[in-house]
Amino acid sequence: MKQPLLFIIAVIAALFLDGGEVLAQQNTPRFELGAQFSLLSRNRPSSQFEDFSIFDDFDDFFPRRVNKPGVGARFTYNQTKNIAFEAEVNFFPERHEVSGVPDGHIFQGQFGVKAGKRCERVGFFGKLRPGFVTFTKSSQFTGFRGVFVFHPSRGVNVLVDEPQFRTGKATYFSTDEGAVVEFYPSRRIVTRFDIGDTIIRYGDYGEPALVVCPLCCPCVPPPFLRPPETKHNLQFSAGVGIKF
Repeated sequence: MKQPLLFIIAVIAALFLDGGEVLAQQNTPRFELGAQFSLLSRNRPSSQFEDFSIFDDFDDFFPRRVNKPGVGARFTYNQTKNIAFEAEVNFFPERHEVSGVPDGHIFQGQFGVKAGKRCERVGFFGKLRPGFVTFTKSSQFTGFRGVFVFHPSRGVNVLVDEPQFRTGKATYFSTDEGAVVEFYPSRRIVTRFDIGDTIIRYGDYGEPALVVCPLCCPCVPPPFLRPPETKHNLQFSAGVGIKF
């Protein structure tokens, strides 16, 4: 938490120091609209498959990191020559990873600040942008339902609790922190390269457990529940924009 806090302090200080330059900087257009290619090296969350001894080589078939290419758009408001506020969205098409983790199409939205040094032809910045990441396929445990299961030894049906699930969208909090390099071939054009750490805070996750109960003792396997966890994901973007 120290690095984001120091970054925020530095940005606030820069706002005060550069405040007098806002109106005088006529050479820096206020707005930018751009598009980019983005590559998210996703560090997948835990899966129940890893708990079974028969999957000793699990990571060989389903690596921890999966590269997901995508496209996106960005809007930037230049408060001063060296301080800017940004909104960025990215879309990553569906690519199956492994059962037991949020999957499907990925939508990403980050909103925050960029601060650094802008020269005539090149600029160097740091960025800190909170936001969200949405997965279109995510299993969630919703509770238990009573069902009757035949008990062979008793010859009667017995009532057991069956876990219930739903599959749908799931949205998690994310933070994008990293570095930005920009090039200015003209006053109206900017090319940009981003590299950073996209931190995703995954919430509770549940799905049916991979357990088979013997018929002599009928029961319903308890659900697999993964507690919240935080994963760091390397992300690279390259794009071009128009300043106006």
